[in-house]
Amino acid sequence: MSVTFWQAILLGALQGLTEFLPVSSSAHLILAQRLLPGFSQPGILFDVMLHVGTLVAVVVYFREKIGGLLRDAVSRDAVARRAAWRMALLLAVSVGLTGALTLPLKQFALDGMENLPRMGLALLTTSALLAGAQVVGARRGEGGRTLEEMRLRDAALIGAFQSFSALFRGLSRSGNTLSMGLFSGLSRRAAAEYAFLLSVPTILAAALVENLSEYRATGHLVTSGSHLGVYLVGMLVAALVGYAAVGALLRLVISMKLQPFIVYTALLGTAVLAAGLF
Repeated sequence: MSVTFWQAILLGALQGLTEFLPVSSSAHLILAQRLLPGFSQPGILFDVMLHVGTLVAVVVYFREKIGGLLRDAVSRDAVARRAAWRMALLLAVSVGLTGALTLPLKQFALDGMENLPRMGLALLTTSALLAGAQVVGARRGEGGRTLEEMRLRDAALIGAFQSFSALFRGLSRSGNTLSMGLFSGLSRRAAAEYAFLLSVPTILAAALVENLSEYRATGHLVTSGSHLGVYLVGMLVAALVGYAAVGALLRLVISMKLQPFIVYTALLGTAVLAAGLF
C-alpha cells in the first residue's frame, strides 16, 4: 500500500462529504484515487476504514436515538423493550440480506472497481432512483409510516437493494436505501433515519470482513499494521466532514430537495460512461 498523509486527508474529506449525500462515495473515491499520483492499495481495506470514520459521524449525530434504543433494550418497560428489540431485528434482517447477497459476489464487486462503463451506468441508475424518490416523497408530503411502524418486509426490501450498492460502484448506498424506504411507504424522516441507522451495522460488518481478509493475507489487522497513522488521519477527517453532511442530507430529504443530486449523478454518470466507452 502507498498512501501519504495528504492523500489520506484528501480522501477522508471526500469520503465524509459524499458518504451521506446520495452521490456514491465509493465511485468518488475510486475516481479520485485514479487521479492521485502514486496511490495504490490492496483490495478495498483503506476505503472501508474511511467508511468507519463516517460511521463515527452517524453514531455521534444520532447519539440520543441510538443511546435511547440501547437503554430501552434493557428497560423494565416491556413496551419500550419490545420496540427496541424490534428495531434491532429490522436492522439485522437488512444487514443479513445485504451480506447474504453480497459476500458470494465479492470478487465481482472488486473486478468492477476499475470498470468505468459499469460505474457510469450505476451512477445513472442512482439518478433515476432519486428522481423516483423525489416524486414519491413530494406526493406523500408529511405522511407515511414511522420507524415504529416499519414492517419486516420493508427491512428486507431495503437490505436486498442495499447489496446492489456494494456490488456496483456508483450506486449510492444512502440514495438506494433512502429511495427504497420511500418506495416501501415510509415517511421522509423515517426513510432517512433508517438509512443512517442501517449504515452503522453495515459498515461495522464490512470493516470486520475486510480486516479478517487483511489478517489472512498479511498476518495482521489494520490496527497493528505499519500504516495505522495514515488510516487514523483519513478516518478522523472523514468523521469530521461526515458529521456536517449528515445534518445537511437529513434536512434536504425532509424538504425533498433532491434535484441537485439527480442532476449531478446524471451528469457524472454520463461523463464516466463516455470515458469508459471512448
